[in-house]
Amino acid sequence: MQRHLYFTDTYLTEQATTVARVGRGEDGGPWIALADNIFHPQGGGQPSDLGTVDGHAGRGRKGEDEGWVVVDLLAPDGSDTAEQPFAVGDAVTARIDAEARRLHAALHTAGHLIDAYVRRLGLPHAGNSHFPGQARVDYLVEDRAIDRAELTEQLGKHLAESVGAALPVTAGYRDGVRHVTIEGLNSEPCGGTHVRDLSLLTDASIRSIKVKSGRLRVGYDAAHV
Repeated sequence: MQRHLYFTDTYLTEQATTVARVGRGEDGGPWIALADNIFHPQGGGQPSDLGTVDGHAGRGRKGEDEGWVVVDLLAPDGSDTAEQPFAVGDAVTARIDAEARRLHAALHTAGHLIDAYVRRLGLPHAGNSHFPGQARVDYLVEDRAIDRAELTEQLGKHLAESVGAALPVTAGYRDGVRHVTIEGLNSEPCGGTHVRDLSLLTDASIRSIKVKSGRLRVGYDAAHV
């Protein structure tokens, strides 16, 4: 079975491993699956990791088989490639974009931090995106009145105080489901990458708050120190 090393170490960005599977996608492009995988696929609002395998550019995505992540191999310019340079059993070294991984982790953790506050207001979670430049968390408000200026102020204070407290962020399993916990604030099912503790967040801020069609959308930014 494939091991997904990003579940246990956000900051592991290089790994020697072997090729466990090879194949081609619906578009004919080649992919490989690594026995010890560090490529996070797009999912849960988080972007795919980009990187290289023995110098060949690749992008992580969920495979067709449950629990497997594959790396779509790309041409140097990021476009699809027809070349399949690997075979099952090949020893390889995988590397991912470390700066992008840290940014994705910071945005994902900041999203959980916002969620920890807004859920206390009794607003059901309705969706999220942790993509750079467009990170947001959505909630159902129906006919409830929302003071956007006050919420912006309170969320900004919550972010600053939580980051200042350097609260630990940990991951563990309950009944086979991975949960990410911000100590003392919240714990929720999540398969994403996160910072080690909140002191590693910087520039965490509320970008916008909008209410439309019974939904509250909290736009935010964050970075990794």
